[in-house]
Amino acid sequence: MNQFKTDLLAFIERRALSEARAAGLLGVPVFTLRKWTAGHRSPSAAAVQLLGVLGTLEAIAPDVLAALTPPDAAPTKSAGRPKKLSLKAPN
Repeated sequence: MNQFKTDLLAFIERRALSEARAAGLLGVPVFTLRKWTAGHRSPSAAAVQLLGVLGTLEAIAPDVLAALTPPDAAPTKSAGRPKKLSLKAPN
């Protein structure tokens, strides 16, 4: 297991982040995050640096990191089906 994958999974677990939140924080699609965590794809240098910065923030400024990465709230049940979007222009 490479170091990035290990560090990424540990960070996600410590911060209690969903895949979507973690991917958004790193600026990548969830699909890319899944490829990284499965070891099927290598991260860019920018992603490696960003994870390093987040780790540094966690060590020296945890309150700043907490403001950037609050834990995901429990999912709420939606009230029925979402409304269909209309592609028609308003009259």
